[in-house]
This record gives sequence, C-alpha cells and structure tokens, in this order.
Amino acid sequence: MSSPDPVWVQQGVLYEIYIRSFFDRNRDGIGDFRGIFDRLEYIARLGVKGILLNCPFQSFDGNARHPLDDWMRLDPRMGTLSDFLQILEKAHSLGVKVILSLPINATSDQHVWFKNAKSRNSRLFRKSYFWSDDPPPEPGPGTDTPEIANWTLDAESGRYYWYQDHKDEPALNYGDPELLEEIRRVFEHWLTLDVDGFRLAGSGRLHRMRKNVIEPVSDPFKLFQTLLEPFRKSFPDRVFLFEVGLASRGSQVHDTRLYYHFNSFFPAVIQSVRNEDKEPLESIFLSGGRDIHTKKDWPIHWTLDLRERSEETFEKFEQEDVEDAPFPLETDLPQDRPILSRVARLMENGRRRIQLVMSLFMTSPGIPVLYYGDEIGMGDHPHLPGRNTIRTPMQWSADRNAGFSKADPEELYNPVIDDPLYSYTMVNVESQERFVDSHLWNVRRMIEVRNRQTALWSRGQFDVVESGHPSIFSFVRISGGEVCLLIHNLSKSSVCGFLQLGRFAGMVPRELFGGAYFPRIPKHSYLVTMTPYSFIWFKLEPQRLRGEARKREDAK
Repeated sequence: MSSPDPVWVQQGVLYEIYIRSFFDRNRDGIGDFRGIFDRLEYIARLGVKGILLNCPFQSFDGNARHPLDDWMRLDPRMGTLSDFLQILEKAHSLGVKVILSLPINATSDQHVWFKNAKSRNSRLFRKSYFWSDDPPPEPGPGTDTPEIANWTLDAESGRYYWYQDHKDEPALNYGDPELLEEIRRVFEHWLTLDVDGFRLAGSGRLHRMRKNVIEPVSDPFKLFQTLLEPFRKSFPDRVFLFEVGLASRGSQVHDTRLYYHFNSFFPAVIQSVRNEDKEPLESIFLSGGRDIHTKKDWPIHWTLDLRERSEETFEKFEQEDVEDAPFPLETDLPQDRPILSRVARLMENGRRRIQLVMSLFMTSPGIPVLYYGDEIGMGDHPHLPGRNTIRTPMQWSADRNAGFSKADPEELYNPVIDDPLYSYTMVNVESQERFVDSHLWNVRRMIEVRNRQTALWSRGQFDVVESGHPSIFSFVRISGGEVCLLIHNLSKSSVCGFLQLGRFAGMVPRELFGGAYFPRIPKHSYLVTMTPYSFIWFKLEPQRLRGEARKREDAK
C-alpha cells in the first residue's frame, strides 16, 4: 500500500487554548474571542500549525464542567459569531488552522435535544438518550455498575434517564440513527464556516442501546466512518481528533483525517524522568500496534499531551502505591479534584527537567498538543476544584491579574496562581520575551527546528536505539530519506553510553540547533557523554554533505 500524502496537522504542533482563561478583552473577568484575536500574532510566533479552542460552545451558565446547551451556537459570554469568524480569518491569514473541541458523549439537561426527547408533544430525539419507564433495580453486591446505578428521575416526564458522571448531563445513545444524522449536520455547519476540524472529547466513552442493554461503543472510528465519509471530498483537509486511547482496528487506520490520543505518553514521560529510567518510554512506543512504525513509513495517527486527559487513567493512578505514583496527590485538596498538574509542578519547577520533558514531547512520534502556558513553564493552582487547577489565567505580565484582565480580581473566572514559586510576577510572557535563553524562546526554537525536519513530523519510521545505559533514552526518526537521532539523559547525573548505530555507519551527525558536526558514526558502538537532564537533536547526513559544508566554510 502506498503512503498517503501528509495533511497539515502531521507537519507541526497544535496549541490548545482554554478560552475563559486566555485573555479577557472586554474586562468582565472571562477570556473571550476578541482576546484570542488580539493574541494571534503571539501564537503564530510560536510556530504552531493550529490552535485548539477548548469549550467554545454554548453551555449551562455557572457550571465549571460546561455541559453544552447547543452544539450549533457559540457561548455568548465569549463573544459573537462575528468575533469568532474574525479569529478564523486572521488565523488563516497567519497560516494557523483552527480546531474546536466538542464533548460528544453527553449534553446538558437543558439542551434542545433533551428537551425534545422528554416532551410528550415531540417525536424528535426520542431514542437519542437512554430512557426507562420503571425505576432502576437496586444495585446488589458486585452489581454496582454505572449501567445499573446511574439512573435518575426526570420530574417533567416522569421517566428515568441514564447518565455517566453527573445527573445534569444525560448520556447520548449512539445507536440512534437520528442522533448520528444530527451530529453530521453539526459538523457540516462548522466546517462550512471554515473550521479546520474537531477534537471529539469524550469519544472514548460513547454508549449505545443494543437489545435493551446499554453497552460501550468499542470502536468510535468505525461508528463515525459513515458519518464522516461525505466530508472526504467536500472537506478533504479537515481533521478529527478522537479522545480515545487506541487506534481503530479497521480500515480507518489509514484515514489521514482521523487521530487518537496517546494517553500512555504523559505518564510514561513523568515516570521515566522521576525514576531516571527509560523503560516506561521504550515499552509504550513498542507496544499497542505502534511497533509497525519500526518498518513502515506511514502517517502516525496519535496526538501527544503534556497533561493527563483520561478519566480512566486518573482512577488507575489513584490505586497505585503513593510512593510510586507518577502523579502523587497532595494533602488537603478538594475532594473532587482529579489528578491534574502541569509539567512545571510535576518537575518541581526544575528548569533542566522541564526542558527535558519538552524535548521528549517535541521529538517523540505523534502530534504534540501544547497546552497554553506550558511554553513559559506555568504552574497550576492545586486547591481549585475539578479541572480548574490547570485553568488559571494565562500569565502575560507582572501587572495586576497577570495581564489577563483589567477586571477586579474577585471577578476573574479563576484566580491567578498565588504560589510564590509559580506566581505571575516570576513567570510571565513579558519577562521571558526579553531573554533569549528563557523557556519561551527555547520552546520557540524547538518548534522551529521541528518544523524544518520532515523526519520529526507525525509520519514515518521510528525505532529505539540501544544505549547500554538505563538513563539514556535514544531513538531515531526516519521519513522521506531524512534521519534524525534524538538522545535524552533522564538522569540527574552526567552519564555516558554506547549507541548501537551500525545501520547508519558512515553517516555524520549534525546538531540541529547550532549546526555543529560530530564524529562520523563507525560500524561499532558510538560513544556519547551527557550532562544531567540534557538532550541532543541530531540529523544524520552522508559524509559527502559534511565535506561540502567544510568547503563552504573554507571559502568564507
């Protein structure tokens, strides 16, 4: 099978924005569309290929979970449709695409679909939710499953409906053709307005009714295949990022529009750096069907995050031994706070370790999704409830409210970070812009180098390179005849290793940030010495290119 051409999303980095906390233009304490419009030049300077807007749709007011009232309308607290269309126009003029995050496993109980479904005077969406005329059975020993326990009475209709996590978010029934057709209309509406794609949040938690039994949808890609097929010709470059942990098992695996979330990546990175051991990283890249890329120059169909997205993974980590858990919980935290922390806190604000994690993020196979603020090493607010711990205002400057808003501090959607170690007076865009060795400038350089090297895009081959040392994680990326060698020292000490690079004997490593050439690779093992928490990005070039470069230097 021939390799399909890469689409734009495979060629760069995405930048995720939690809109309510990014930049407040109208001074009401809530981030808005006009605020994003004002900061698009900053985003473009990062070198990212697209932005991912989190929770832009109309949702129930006063609920931090943002259960959606209408998938066809934008949240009026963030601005108007005209404001949003201006973002699209300006972003596209700067070469930046726009993706919208849409939770699809449930709606608000105020959603028009749910109101129609429970109304006796309507025939619309009657089967789009899970209903029962009878009270659910009392859970018995060993049967306290969500399918049995999560039912609640709707007072208006007198019937019971099923939900997954919260009573005000009834779950959708993906066995209903009417629902699927309505979702297709939603996609078509936004794609026609020139939106470049969707992240389908909650797509790993879809359910359907089959033979009067609620069952999980095992392959969301297959479920959506018929729904998305009409867009292949009309919108060929639009992408769909599924929030599921595994690739499709069918023919959809070769569809360059579809991607899944590699939820093992972030925990493996944190464990490897904390334990100074490469084993967690090596194991995840050579399992789960990803080992096919050691042989095939194919598109890589997964996204990478530097934060945990999976609710199921939260539960797994809570059950682990506290001493070994990659995300240890602090004491005296809100009961409903999931295990959410930014990299800066997990790395105890150690600059070398933060940059090491960022290097692993930018060079590992997949599409990096950079969360707002991580480019400056922002911390989090561990005492806020739910996901708000990592939804604090973007730290633009040392001014009041971190330069996020001119509203009074008590009017902010979320408070600014008050921890002195991560405070906006210490960590902000304005101060880091002034110093070329700041975290912000280093991230820009990483993205710039990554954009130039086709071997680092989300396609091609990769393979782990044996180093002979448990703390040296090295691997190669290969695509279109280009070879990159990436080496990371996960240890707090200086170490040396012997890389097994015999297959590349005769090639010359060129360091990608400074352009320096290193000794030619021999047939035997290749010695590397690494300072603590360091990394090197190499491009392996034929010997003749090294000779041509030397002649150019002599001519100068």
